[in-house]
Amino acid sequence: MIKKLKNILCLLTISLIISCNKEYFSTGIELYDAQFIDIESISFPIYSYQKKLDRVQSNNLSNVHLGQYSDESFGLIRSSFVSQLDVTSLDIFGDFSQATEDEGSDTDIRIIDEEEELINVFLDIPFFNNSNDKDSDGVIDLYDVDPNNSSSDSDGDGLTDIEEFRVGLNPLSTDSDGDGILDADDTENEGYDSNKRVYEIDSVYGNRAATFNLKVHELKYYLSPLDPNNNFESETEYYSDFNFYENGYAGRLLFDQTINLDFSEVPVLFFDDDPETASNELEEINYYETPRVRIPLDLNFFQSKIIDLEGKDPLINKANFDNHMRGLIVHADNFSDDLYMILDISNAGIVLQYNYNFYNTNGTPDVSDDIIERKTKSNSIPLGGVHVNQYNNLHGNNRLVEEGLTDKIVLNGSDYISKLKLFSKNSFEITNDLKNFKEKDVLINEANIVLFIDKTLSSPDINILPKRLYLYSYDNGDPIEDYNKDFTEAFTESEVNVNKYVFGGLLQYDSNNMPVSYKFNVTNHIANIIRYDSLNIDLGLTVTSDINDINLKNAFLSDEQKIKVPAHSLTYPFPVIINGSNSGNLELENGLKLEILYSKY
Repeated sequence: MIKKLKNILCLLTISLIISCNKEYFSTGIELYDAQFIDIESISFPIYSYQKKLDRVQSNNLSNVHLGQYSDESFGLIRSSFVSQLDVTSLDIFGDFSQATEDEGSDTDIRIIDEEEELINVFLDIPFFNNSNDKDSDGVIDLYDVDPNNSSSDSDGDGLTDIEEFRVGLNPLSTDSDGDGILDADDTENEGYDSNKRVYEIDSVYGNRAATFNLKVHELKYYLSPLDPNNNFESETEYYSDFNFYENGYAGRLLFDQTINLDFSEVPVLFFDDDPETASNELEEINYYETPRVRIPLDLNFFQSKIIDLEGKDPLINKANFDNHMRGLIVHADNFSDDLYMILDISNAGIVLQYNYNFYNTNGTPDVSDDIIERKTKSNSIPLGGVHVNQYNNLHGNNRLVEEGLTDKIVLNGSDYISKLKLFSKNSFEITNDLKNFKEKDVLINEANIVLFIDKTLSSPDINILPKRLYLYSYDNGDPIEDYNKDFTEAFTESEVNVNKYVFGGLLQYDSNNMPVSYKFNVTNHIANIIRYDSLNIDLGLTVTSDINDINLKNAFLSDEQKIKVPAHSLTYPFPVIINGSNSGNLELENGLKLEILYSKY
């Protein structure tokens, strides 16, 4: 008995070593190691059922989508969005409220009619960008010759990156100010603006030089945040298939031009000149905004809709404002080439720049030198409140829209998910193979589901393949136990969506760095079924953009059945096609199967 117990403890130790292995980018799974002669492996079938989503709840997701992308097998993906302006109140333009201006003052001569007048209105929607700099040397990792060493010299000018960063030079240029004198010999570099930054733009796919027609309309549909059909006690559900523009809810046209993207920083000028300095700040750049879609909007519309209503009822609170100006419709067409943008709605907004009357006392009590001058100010109104992504996917390959038990798994967050049944086509059926295995005295060391990419149908552009898939309880959307028990974290800031790497679902690469498969570790889930007779629940499979987000949204299948889907699956638009069920053929090299590593005791 003691010897038997020692063997079990030894096997547990081996199991922990295997389960904690962080080499999750290896190809496939190696379930058998000759040095552990008492460890065996067995394979069981998995049956995949294609599920077509008719529409998904797409309000208030973590990003908004704009653009189009065509996939030879999947078809054409088109997206646009609508958004409220997230206004609490707009009390003051200029220096004083409208009520103060109207009332005037017998004691403060500065209070005058400010007569605010717009000079610029911009819609600002930032790109997601990566500015990670592991060694804090002023060069982001993408361009750093050695991102782990601040003493590296990325531009090869003889000065280290950190030296140039500290003295305000450009670590990515041998001649920061462009005066013909190399940085190592230049004693004067005032022509270089050290406030500039270099960014790695994320989440823009396709031809970044493509032109397209961008249109912005006033939204005439009231986006109620709370559902009037449920006595305003729950969030209103807005679905991806409702096109506000095509359904006639577009109001005044605010922008309509052919544009292309600019990935440069956006300079923001000073609006005031500091009298204490010799320079004229009005001619200088105050700071830089991150790269973004920035387009001018109709001045007259915003002048009459917002500026001229300072202090009036439509602007005093959010409820009034949302009824007064219900939001914006942003959509695009006539693309010269595929271009798809995932944009940062949380930092998007409307920028209002305006001139107003300012009473300048020139700092003296003598009114003889007082003047009224025109000054410039800026207000920003965030986009937010309720915002809705609109997805319009046009499928070119009809075979991919077939539902039911299929030999291919098509995954696309807003359009396709898959249901997996382990061991048998009937989740509650115990096959003879499973019964025989359950009757053995075994320790489940590791259990894995490996899903191989169909290279003949999936896009050849590896940049759009989902970097990660997600496995969950199909019936209620909840995470499975292996997700809940995985507390692993990636401590490198530049890594995105890679926590819980033991649970997995990460894209696997071969020795040539080409993507081949996805792998899940489901050891706890399988052990509960084998050893403790837990329910063999159906599993949902989808893409994911954030493994830490377990929030759920509603969706309707093509037969109008309502289900729960992970919210993070709806924010990644591109498809992947995977080898699915093969009628239980476990011998197919790249087939879908469950493989279990176990020990007898």
